[in-house]
Amino acid sequence: MADNKIKILVVDDEPGALESFRMILEIKDFEVSTFSNGNEALSQAQKTTFDIAFIDLKMPIIDGLEVLKKLKEISPSTEAIIVTAYATEESQANAITFGAMEYLRKPFLMEEIFSLCDRALRKKREKESGSKNKKTGPDLGNIH
Repeated sequence: MADNKIKILVVDDEPGALESFRMILEIKDFEVSTFSNGNEALSQAQKTTFDIAFIDLKMPIIDGLEVLKKLKEISPSTEAIIVTAYATEESQANAITFGAMEYLRKPFLMEEIFSLCDRALRKKREKESGSKNKKTGPDLGNIH
């Protein structure tokens, strides 16, 4: 039997944040993989396709925006959310430009995580069904 669990990647250098994400996401029976640094997370992302990623913005070694850029290169279909306690308009704009679906401010509520997961999965399904229904070229119909 195939394992159809939703796979979620969480990258944060704070152990407490990783544990909070794990406890919240496992309530919904998601398969959660947590990493305390971006390089380990990206290494795993090369082996496993994640449906959703929660990525902390400020981390040592490799920051969240760099993790986001590389994750999108490895797995463009993964819906990513940047998480931060240090929100600025510039970092939010950069996150969206680099492919983040959303920007979540710490501290967050459990309901916010569930809502973001629902949105991410809905967006992912829409993309997948859209790509299956795409024709080889645009349908221009009768243009005269």
